Amino acid sequence: MPESRHRYLYERLGDHDFQQLVSALLADQFPDYIPMALRQADGGRDGLRKVDASRVLIYQVKWSVSGTQKDPVRWLDQIVRSEEANLRRLADQGVRHYILVTNVGSTAKPESGTFDQVDKRLDAHAREFGYEQMTCIWREALNPWVDNAPTETKWAYADMLAGWDLVRYLVAEHVGVGKDKAHRDLIRKVAAAQWEDDKRVKFSQSDVDRERVVDLFVDVTADRIHSAASKHLQGQAPTTLGGAAAYLLRTPAPFTLVRGAPGQGKSTLSQYVCQAHRRSFIPERERPDSLPELDHPRFPIRLDLSDYALWLSGSDDVWNLSEDRRQSRTKARKGEKATIECFLADLMTHESGGITTDAKTVQDIFERVPSLVVLDGLDEVGSATVRGRIVRELDKFVGRGRAYTDPPKVVVTTRPSAGELPEPSPKLFEIVTLNQLTIEQRDAYLRKWCAVRGIRGKDGRTLRKSFKDKSREPYINELAGNPMQLTILLDLLHQQGAATPTQRTDLYDKYVELLLAREANKHPRAVRDHKEELLEIIPFLGWYLHAHTEESQINGRMSVEDLKEAMRHFQRTYGNRESIVDKLFEGASDRLWALTSKVDGTYEFEVLSLREYFAARFLYGNAGEENDVFDSTAVLRELLRRPYWLNTARFYGGNAKGTGIYPLTAGIEEELSQSTSPASYLAAWALLTDGVFQRRPREARKVLTSLCSDTGIPILLSALDRRDIVALPQLPDLPDEDGADPTWMGLTALISSDPTDHANPRRVRVLRELLNQRGQFTSWWYEQLTVAIGTPQQNAWLGIGAECEAGAGMTASFEHIDLSEGAAELFLSAGLVPPAGSSLEEALLDAVLDGECPRVTSTRSMPAQVAVALSADDFLTDSKTGFVAREEKSKRRRSEAINQLRKAGSPYAQIAKQRTFKAGQKGSTFPWAETAAALHAHAGRRWLASEIAIIGAASPFHLAYTRKPGTAPFGRAGHPAELLAQTRNNRQNAPWWREQLDGLDDDLARAEWVLALWCCASGPAISELLPSLESVLHQLPAARRRPVLRAAEQVARYGWLNNRPVTAATDDPELAVLLQLRTSARSLVVEDNRAVPTVRSSSAPQRSLLSVARDEKWLKVDAKAAYR
Repeated sequence: MPESRHRYLYERLGDHDFQQLVSALLADQFPDYIPMALRQADGGRDGLRKVDASRVLIYQVKWSVSGTQKDPVRWLDQIVRSEEANLRRLADQGVRHYILVTNVGSTAKPESGTFDQVDKRLDAHAREFGYEQMTCIWREALNPWVDNAPTETKWAYADMLAGWDLVRYLVAEHVGVGKDKAHRDLIRKVAAAQWEDDKRVKFSQSDVDRERVVDLFVDVTADRIHSAASKHLQGQAPTTLGGAAAYLLRTPAPFTLVRGAPGQGKSTLSQYVCQAHRRSFIPERERPDSLPELDHPRFPIRLDLSDYALWLSGSDDVWNLSEDRRQSRTKARKGEKATIECFLADLMTHESGGITTDAKTVQDIFERVPSLVVLDGLDEVGSATVRGRIVRELDKFVGRGRAYTDPPKVVVTTRPSAGELPEPSPKLFEIVTLNQLTIEQRDAYLRKWCAVRGIRGKDGRTLRKSFKDKSREPYINELAGNPMQLTILLDLLHQQGAATPTQRTDLYDKYVELLLAREANKHPRAVRDHKEELLEIIPFLGWYLHAHTEESQINGRMSVEDLKEAMRHFQRTYGNRESIVDKLFEGASDRLWALTSKVDGTYEFEVLSLREYFAARFLYGNAGEENDVFDSTAVLRELLRRPYWLNTARFYGGNAKGTGIYPLTAGIEEELSQSTSPASYLAAWALLTDGVFQRRPREARKVLTSLCSDTGIPILLSALDRRDIVALPQLPDLPDEDGADPTWMGLTALISSDPTDHANPRRVRVLRELLNQRGQFTSWWYEQLTVAIGTPQQNAWLGIGAECEAGAGMTASFEHIDLSEGAAELFLSAGLVPPAGSSLEEALLDAVLDGECPRVTSTRSMPAQVAVALSADDFLTDSKTGFVAREEKSKRRRSEAINQLRKAGSPYAQIAKQRTFKAGQKGSTFPWAETAAALHAHAGRRWLASEIAIIGAASPFHLAYTRKPGTAPFGRAGHPAELLAQTRNNRQNAPWWREQLDGLDDDLARAEWVLALWCCASGPAISELLPSLESVLHQLPAARRRPVLRAAEQVARYGWLNNRPVTAATDDPELAVLLQLRTSARSLVVEDNRAVPTVRSSSAPQRSLLSVARDEKWLKVDAKAAYR
């Protein structure tokens, strides 16, 4: 009987409900079924069927508490024995058919399985008691009955449901009071509460605040930079995923860490993904059409990790900090009371309006209901110690999650932290990074923004033109790639036109001024009368909240009393009137530009970036006041080295104007000269890309030079690979008399002085990717290459270009180029294109077919396309039905190469398409034989065809090929199909191999013989012929020897030769390495994916910035530790 697609928990029903369920199922199938009454003497009958006047079927239901029995055969046999009197009496009454129904499962192994054993016992009982048939309906037979039962029947016994059946029950709108009502009520109320909370945009400082998320949502693209399935934590090439939300809604990965820059839309993304799942749990009339309808929605629950941090500290009710609840604080939670399940229980109790929930209920939901848990804002946990504890709890939570039948999907969001702050384990979590908005996405957001703001007609066209014009400025283009900054930018463009700032901090300054002006018009007495006081006190509150969140984990919130007390303290510190605090509170709270209340009795900056902006503004304006010898660079240096303060450091630097830029430069240079902290380098780089030094380009040059040091380059490149930073929009723009950029000149000089230096690939990446000078680098590189052609340095310069495809489609007709020693492969990988039909193109194609270009990484030219489409490495597979690419990039490159060949009408496209298992060829060597034969038919006898055939012969698949009568395996009469077949058939026949060697007539044949012997012969045959193999290998010219050794290594590394060890020894070092590989674990050599190590600080945990500020007396307000 086929296995049910669903899972039913009959054990949750209890004895009586299980009997009723079975009766309902039988009644649904058999109209003549009659159930017996419950809780009454039934004489061995739970139900019966009168098939006709002489034939009665008796059913007896037996329920197991656990659904399993240590010895099911003995258990059921004892049941039958206990009913012997009833069974004999029923037999005397003419009953001849007895059927047991149970929730215990059987095993199907013939003879010894429980199914067959019980059948034998029941047959014996039938003969003994006088029955024609006694049989058992086991759990696996019962499951399909439930599958096909009416929905009403399933829902009447909802306690047994799990998986998608339970989800369908939970989301159904019209379900009467029945089983599992508690779970249903809890889940639907939590979903409804979070639906309302996540429905609107959470950016109260903008005019789109409280607009529906779905009306403004643009799905930012994302890259996967790490897969949890990978064994390598570094060096994975990023995989383009498309839209982040679309990916998270379909990814099979159970646990995902989403990284994104400040304002990049992480929280909005988490809202949208949860809403898409939550859509099914709310009434149909409230579901927006713009949300996708999911085939398998999960029960989503979203939480702020800053709330979890506060809860861990001992707060009894994170969501109610009103004055009468402030004292309800217990000791910090530890051990089993601190788990995420316990926190979720408290959260669900709160969200459901008071339905008491405990960790066991949460675990029961996860076991039965496919779920999604989104943990937002790991970066908002200020304390590094608390953050480390939360990360450990996260890892334990997902570890426990693996034990559920359908593990809950877990998504964690955070900002980049330069690799210095704890993050969930990469062994468990894949890592996804959010990219900047594309041009198309910016246009889409602009249209949506105009629609919700009601901007139409001429005003809309004017705004679109203004935005397009401003976007041509490099730093504006950079700003507009961030969704939150784009929102601010559009608002300013709409209000002020072309006068919009081009620097990040200036953008926020202008926006705050705009918001304050709006508030003054709406609330003239609360804001207009105290504008200056508010402009001083709100930045102080930003500092207070941000600093105390790091030091004491206050969750970024203040109670009303704390807020007013802090204001009074500020007023006292500066000798201002305390009597206006109530008015200042009115002006600062529930205002677009300042504090909002999301939790009763508390106020906070709704957007973290705004809190950081005000904290930076306060530090820049107030640190060191009344201290003539205060060193302002000390503040900057402390900010630079702290990942939690990175965004504040960016705003702090952005406050510097005019002469203030010079201490900024000095502070950065001093910090970078003494520090290896990645945080310092990333923060300083962000100041450059924010445009802080735009008006002082000479200072920008100094900072850039300090950053691109031997220490800084690996840090910055690693951060670029993680998408923690973006490229410089442009090099500092100086007059010609200042000369070329020193960073450019220094790096190109180092490359020129020694083009073979192993550090050059990093230097090239800095020039092309970090400095954003791809075009300039290509021109410079091509000039150097042109001079080097035909010299000993030629291949070194080709190699520099091959690392980054520097040629990128440039036509190159070098007459004196030497294509030996790997030059052909480097030429093609560099993206250079020989003139069509030229002798150079012909020579490059010959090199490809002769096996000299096995790892071409570009598809710019026809020979490169052939090399990629027919790469021998791509013929290594374990699948019996297809060829799985080593990585997604290789798969895309091969597909692109074949498409380009097809468009050009090249026969090589059809040859490459032979690498497939056609109908009836599953698990056979046909793909290798057919591809090699097709290549041989078109290009003649070439090494590449022979290598593909030999790989097929070495594969573990059964032999299948098209015979080629009159041909031989080797030599001028050789054919790759016969090479594949005969080397496979003669694996253990050492005399045959020796006979073939005696008849070899050229170097290509000898190369074929060496590789075929190595890959296809048995271990004893190779051991016997090893001296001959060594001798022939030494006789081969270098151009033949290299492809043989490379192919032999790849096949050995793939693991196909592990069960054929060679016992003979050799003095040849290259052969010795190959012999060792035959018994090593699989480790296929693949492209170097720029494995840049992450640099981590080994220093002791840092003190909080607030403690540093107090000790060094930065601020007058912190002269006292407490404000009360």
